[in-house]
Amino acid sequence: MPTTLNVNEAKTHFSGLITEVEKSLVSFTIMRYGRPVARIVPLDTPRRSFKPIPGIAGKIKVKCDLFEDSSDDWEACSAVALA
Repeated sequence: MPTTLNVNEAKTHFSGLITEVEKSLVSFTIMRYGRPVARIVPLDTPRRSFKPIPGIAGKIKVKCDLFEDSSDDWEACSAVALA
């Protein structure tokens, strides 16, 4: 798919453009009368995908927020196996 589209093409294929940006991290420029007017770009930080690890899901309990920036020491966050 070309990375430059006119407004009508962008409108017609908008959902597909968003899917392409999300999967391939490409950006598109939208043109009106031959001049660029907008861009569709991926976010700087891709989404995190949290999926359970097969066989381990539900067997480990974390007692703190692992993504909290205020934690000074990783040792303070303990994980307890529930096996």
